Amino acid sequence: MSMPSWITRETFQKVLASYFKANTVDVVSFTSKGACGAGENYTSDIFRTTITFRKNRGDVELLSVIVKCNSADGSKRTLAEVWNLFDKEVEMYKTTLPVIHSLLKEESTISSNCYYTSLTPHALIIMEDLSESGYNMLSRQLGFNLEISIKVMEKMAKLHAGSILAYKKNPGVMKSYSTGLHNDADELVRKWVKNGFSALADACLTWPGFEQYGQKLKMLGDQAMERGFQASKRKPGGFHVLNHGDTWVNNILIKFGLDKSVADVKFIDFQMAIFTSPAIDLHFYISSSPDTNVKLDHLDLLLDIYYSHLIVNLSRLHYTLNKVPTREEFLKDVYERSFFGLMVAVTVVPFVKADKREDGIFDNIFIDTPFRHHVFNNDIYRQHIQCLLPFYDNFGILD
Repeated sequence: MSMPSWITRETFQKVLASYFKANTVDVVSFTSKGACGAGENYTSDIFRTTITFRKNRGDVELLSVIVKCNSADGSKRTLAEVWNLFDKEVEMYKTTLPVIHSLLKEESTISSNCYYTSLTPHALIIMEDLSESGYNMLSRQLGFNLEISIKVMEKMAKLHAGSILAYKKNPGVMKSYSTGLHNDADELVRKWVKNGFSALADACLTWPGFEQYGQKLKMLGDQAMERGFQASKRKPGGFHVLNHGDTWVNNILIKFGLDKSVADVKFIDFQMAIFTSPAIDLHFYISSSPDTNVKLDHLDLLLDIYYSHLIVNLSRLHYTLNKVPTREEFLKDVYERSFFGLMVAVTVVPFVKADKREDGIFDNIFIDTPFRHHVFNNDIYRQHIQCLLPFYDNFGILD
């Protein structure tokens, strides 16, 4: 994968001059390499670029940035265009996140600094390379331990709280976020979800002790898909926040302190943001990202930590707390939307837990390929799903 020819020295000169408010910027050189390996990104091309430049004829400086652009690959490009992914992410970085950061009075606490966005003539986002500040992507197959998961809950609560205040001040700021990844009006998504539930049912029937779940999913048929879609929708008069919408391991960067404890986490990739119940981000995270120990023993703790930090942040922002659900009302909503978590488990988690493979492309999930067999039958996926199925079945959603 190589940088598109339309991204040039002049592109970076324009971007840096605007961001640094410099009279002149001279880009001496730049070098780029792919920032994601095979099977790590399915909707765009991402590069890590080091720029050598001078501002206002001063000393030579170096800046590492992340460049995200529409892919030359046909299937990736089609997904991005059909789902309007860049439109939404540009709106997030250009408008919505700055509003939320301003209200929180914490610059870039949620995500990276964004240097530049554009939709025409090409989709392009240039942002801070958080690895330069000590943030790193961890193993998507292993998942996050309890310490990291707690930090994610705290940061998620901060994002959600800021979005609540942003909506209160200007409801129009959420107009672009009516649908997320699992949009039931999209035929490709419907095919993806239906395929996922069918594949999980077939897999369960081959796992000793889990045949009952396969039988229940077979009995539900297409109802499983429809229940999953319904669980993500807004309810009239409901409690709504701006969800990141894609809270899996690769979209959450971790910074460790000198003592190896978790110092901070930040979210990246806002292409799937959706304004709806906070249960969506919570179920997406629970289903896709914690390690098996957290999934087995600590999910209730994570929900409690999220709720308590949501209240703390809203109080700090002087939001009227009588408009916030009680803990019992919050948990009731989370449990009622559990089918969304199961939908994530059959659509997103197979990709999250798959090995890095050259055939790891989205199109191969729909046909009888070695990749499709691998994602639903590898040991890592099975271990995670076998933690999740009893958790979700406990709420009676498969009956």
